[in-house]
Amino acid sequence: MIVLIRLLTLLAVCSLGCTLAATTPRAKEAINIGVLAPQAGVYADYGLEAKRGAELALAEFDGSAGGKLVQLIFETGDAPAETIQARAQVLVSKSEAKIIIGPLSGREGRALKAFAKTVPTITFLNGASAARDLTLMDPAPNFFRFTTDAAQWMAGLGRYAYFDKGYRQVVTLGENYSFPYTQVMGFLVEFCALGGSVTEHHWLPFSDKSYAAITAKLETSEADAIFIALDGDATADFLTQYWNDGGTLPIIGGSITFDPSLLGANSIFHSRLPGAIAGSPLADGDQGRGWQEFVTAYRARYPDAAEEPSLFTFSYYVNTKAALLALDAVDGKLSYGGNVFRGALAELSFETPVGLVSLDENRQAIANNYVLEITLGEDNHLHHEVAYVTTSVDQTLGLGRERYLALGAPGPETPSCP
Repeated sequence: MIVLIRLLTLLAVCSLGCTLAATTPRAKEAINIGVLAPQAGVYADYGLEAKRGAELALAEFDGSAGGKLVQLIFETGDAPAETIQARAQVLVSKSEAKIIIGPLSGREGRALKAFAKTVPTITFLNGASAARDLTLMDPAPNFFRFTTDAAQWMAGLGRYAYFDKGYRQVVTLGENYSFPYTQVMGFLVEFCALGGSVTEHHWLPFSDKSYAAITAKLETSEADAIFIALDGDATADFLTQYWNDGGTLPIIGGSITFDPSLLGANSIFHSRLPGAIAGSPLADGDQGRGWQEFVTAYRARYPDAAEEPSLFTFSYYVNTKAALLALDAVDGKLSYGGNVFRGALAELSFETPVGLVSLDENRQAIANNYVLEITLGEDNHLHHEVAYVTTSVDQTLGLGRERYLALGAPGPETPSCP
C-alpha cells in the first residue's frame, strides 16, 4: 500500500511537471553577432565609440531580431591589422558567431576581406573601414558595407569649391599613405572634371613633418586654396606654422580635418577658419530629424560621452542595424549557409540618421554626403554648418565603373589633374 501511494505521488508530480513544461514559454534562441571593436591600444577610444554604435542599434530592437534574442559578442583586444584574422576566427570558433561586424580601420579591412573568402558561410558587415578596395576590387561575396568609402566622403566638395567658392587651382597636403590618397582623389575627380587643376601635391611622412619647408614653398604658389588631408591635430600644427609664416590661402578639408579638437582650439582658429569647407558622410550641424533623434539617443545612453556621436559610432550603428533588419526579414533564420540572410541584406535599403542607404552590385553603400562650412557661432565656438548635400553617391562617383577604374588606384599623382 505504501509503495502504491508513493507511485501515485510520483505520477502526479510528473504530470504537473509535464504540464508546466508545456505551458511555460521556451526561452528565445539566441543569435551571436561578433563585433570587432578594440578597447586597448592606440585605437581604444575609437573602439569604444564603435561599441556604443553597435549597442545603440541593438537597443532600437529591444535586444532581439527575427523573433530571437541577439547577443553582441565583442572582441575587444588591441587592433593591429596583422591580428584581425585571428581575432575574427575567435568570434567564429569560440563564440559561434555567424555574423561579424567590423573592422575599424582600412588596413584591417583588406585583411578581413581575405579572411571572409575562407569562411563563406559567415556573413561580414563593415564596421568603420573606409578603404575603397574593400568592396570595389575583387570583393568577397559575403562582405557587405552599408557605409561609404573615403572617396565617397568627398562627393560634392569639388563642385562646391569650384562653383560656390570660385576656386580654380589648389595645392594638396596629406600624409603619404592610402587614406589621404583616396580623399585627395575623391575631391579631384569632381574638381578637375569641372576645369579645376592642381599646382602641386605635398606628401608628408608620419613623423618629423617639416611644416616650415612646406609653408616656404606655398609662398610662391599660384593656388586659390589648400586641400588638407590631415587629421585635426596635424592640421592644427600645420596651420599654426602656415599662418605664423604669413600664409593666407583659404582651406579645404578632408573628412577628418576639422575634428572637435581643432574646432575647440585657440582664438587664432576662430578668426582664420570660418569659411573653410570640407566633405563628410555626417555633420554635427545637421538639423534633420533623423540625426537629431540619433544624437538624443546617444546622449541618453552615454551621458559621459562626447556631445555628438563620432563617425565610428555612426558606422557601427548603421552596419549593425542592417544586420538586424535583415534578420527580421528572414525570421532570424541563418540556414543554408546564411544564403537567405545574405539575400535579404543585398536587397535591403533603409533610413539612417543621415538619409537613405542601399547597396550596389558589390554590396557597397549608395548614400548621401555632406559639404560642410566652418562658421563661428554666437557662442563664440566654431561649428560645422551644412552647406550642401549630395544625394545617392555611388562608389564610382557617378562616372561608372569603367571610367572610374581607368583613373587608376589612389596614389601620389592620381588622378592626373591636368
